[in-house]
Amino acid sequence: MEILSNIWWFIVVLGVLIFFHEFGHFITAKAFGIRVFIFSFGFGKRLLGFKWGDTDCRISLVPLGGYVKLEGEADDQLSEDTSQRGDGRDFTTRPRWQRILVYLAGPAANVLLTAAVMTGLYMAGVWVEESIDQPPVIGAVEAGSPAEAAGIRPGDRILAIDGEAQETWDEALFAILIRPEARVGMDLERAGERLSLSLRSIAVGQEGAGAIGVWPLVRIGRVLEGSPAEVAGLRADDAILEIDGQAIHGFGDIPPIVSKAGGRELALEVLRGEETLELRATPRDDGGGPLLGIEHKRVLRQYRLPRAAVEGVRATWTMSLRMLEFLGRLLTAQLSPKSLSGPIGIAGASGEAARQGAGSLGLLIAMISLNVGILNLFPMPPLDGGHLAILIGESVVRRDFSLNVKIWIANAGAIALLLLIAFVLYSDASKTSLLGPYLP
Repeated sequence: MEILSNIWWFIVVLGVLIFFHEFGHFITAKAFGIRVFIFSFGFGKRLLGFKWGDTDCRISLVPLGGYVKLEGEADDQLSEDTSQRGDGRDFTTRPRWQRILVYLAGPAANVLLTAAVMTGLYMAGVWVEESIDQPPVIGAVEAGSPAEAAGIRPGDRILAIDGEAQETWDEALFAILIRPEARVGMDLERAGERLSLSLRSIAVGQEGAGAIGVWPLVRIGRVLEGSPAEVAGLRADDAILEIDGQAIHGFGDIPPIVSKAGGRELALEVLRGEETLELRATPRDDGGGPLLGIEHKRVLRQYRLPRAAVEGVRATWTMSLRMLEFLGRLLTAQLSPKSLSGPIGIAGASGEAARQGAGSLGLLIAMISLNVGILNLFPMPPLDGGHLAILIGESVVRRDFSLNVKIWIANAGAIALLLLIAFVLYSDASKTSLLGPYLP
């Protein structure tokens, strides 16, 4: 049943992304007066629709995205002899700058969708980890990790990674994530002194993400009145470093430890300000299992429209820069191909996001939409970037390329795209339990 749910939500997510992408091409072509024969949501047999001027706006049988059919495109089989029509609405007769804008409009629509969704999420309110926007002060160091071997300690603050300043945990965690199995230079602050060291990261998880074994401080947002935590002396904003000698990497580590202890007293190592305290608390079972009576510290990001729009654009810009850095490292073999997600991975993520709620699904749509927009700018036909590369090249030499040259470029681009698709499918398959054990 979960597989069917994943497939359904994959279709929904893909349909939304490609619909907006194609709508960008469609509305821009319409604005320039270019004849658009078809604007379809879905592929295959026409189910229903309406006419808008020359355009058949339709819903088709297979709901996997959509397409736009412009008069004069290379695959246009609907026109007769467009060169004889003489009304100037053929796509290929329009100035190059207009054709460039039509091709750019699809990726631009994906970027605008990302910004719009992020704006909506900020208006509705987004709960985020309190540590994400905080300076990267290390709360826990995993035993046996590269960080422990390099001498990194809880309380150290990460100042820079490979010379790049790190202002927040969000920045620091991303900088580590994109450096799997790599030599990483780190500048730290410890007790007012600056330290420089080097360590080699490891790759973790199916995606092979970089890790060094450090974690943010896990702070308490609220202590329930009369709870074991209050009796023990815990306060809001305290950071829990260890429970019974077990380092706390995230708030999710705490419930299993407390549950396993039953009613046994627990030893807690807590950071309050710059002071480390040793406290003891005995969990209490009020019918739902043993509890300490603490809540995770999270922050609600919720703004009115003007501020939400600014934050939405800022988030889109940050994601774009990170996407480009990620692609750069992938193309230079600094990241494993397993870090890519194809149809299988996106379907699983879509289903999981939908089960978590509208906010998670919206965030996934925003992220994938941005990826679709950026990837479509790659200079290889039949992607928009391939068509743009040809038009820009023709603009530079001030003449159209010959048909043979365009065919050669299209074939080379198609081969490269097929190889990329095979690459992504291999990455997807290697993460599955069915095929993963048999793939190198």
